[in-house]
Amino acid sequence: MRTTTISIITLAVLLGGSVQAQPTPSKITVGIYAPTVEFGTATARLAYVQALAAAIAGNTKLEVEGQSYANLAALRAANVDFAIIDGPCYAAAPAGKLLASAVIGGATTRAWALFSGAGADMKSLRGSKLAFIQSGCNDAGFVDNAMFDSDVDPNFFGARLGKADLTAAVAEVASYKNAQAVVAPTSASKGLTKIFDTGSVPNPAFVDLSGKLAAPMVEKVAAAVIAYGGGGAIAAWSKPAREIYTALAGRLGRNPKLPILVAPEPVRMDSRDVLVDPPTLKDAASVSIRHHFVRSAERMD
Repeated sequence: MRTTTISIITLAVLLGGSVQAQPTPSKITVGIYAPTVEFGTATARLAYVQALAAAIAGNTKLEVEGQSYANLAALRAANVDFAIIDGPCYAAAPAGKLLASAVIGGATTRAWALFSGAGADMKSLRGSKLAFIQSGCNDAGFVDNAMFDSDVDPNFFGARLGKADLTAAVAEVASYKNAQAVVAPTSASKGLTKIFDTGSVPNPAFVDLSGKLAAPMVEKVAAAVIAYGGGGAIAAWSKPAREIYTALAGRLGRNPKLPILVAPEPVRMDSRDVLVDPPTLKDAASVSIRHHFVRSAERMD
């Protein structure tokens, strides 16, 4: 009976292990959608993700394909296994497991600002055209709330020109003159006039989207990405920094401004300040006691 019980337990463990085991696919795909990174051309963007895919293949011994996508919807429809997702997009919808954060300019975030090619102050831009990167990841919330801190009326600019990537958005102001202002990283200003700083924005995230691979293999992928130093628009990768995406997500909502009520300072008064001593009380005077009696006209017996 004991032998039978042990056999049943062993069989259950073996069956359970076979059900939970994840077969390693012979091929995985890494996609990229990062319009806020200044690759310059679509060819350069594709070359970068293919080089990163080769580094992952060397560490995992799997066949790894790199693909570039024109928008986030197309990347998700392709059912890629891993993806480089633009920072604002990952902040707006953090899908998948974060494995690494891109390093650009020595940090995982970049300073952004509002730049102009037609005026030196905000007042001069009223009614002009604003160029921005149209990622489809809550663009209005990113521009109006995260960048302008809900301080600029949405109708302040006469029109908005959404462009496919950072290079095209800046070119609308710096080269083509179709727009007079653009929101962009300070490193991509191209000689434009900075109107004001708009805050920091996280760099792209490297994410496990499919969850197909077993944990040890996912760790090998993450290690290959973090160790990759191919240079280019994305100089390197660091360990995942989830807090930078969470911080941006908190700025995407409208931030209504309320008047600040300042508590008045307490006023302390001396009782002597409200009591007035009549000056006559200080004058000494005497009254004859005879004034308190009245003499009658006739004496009464």
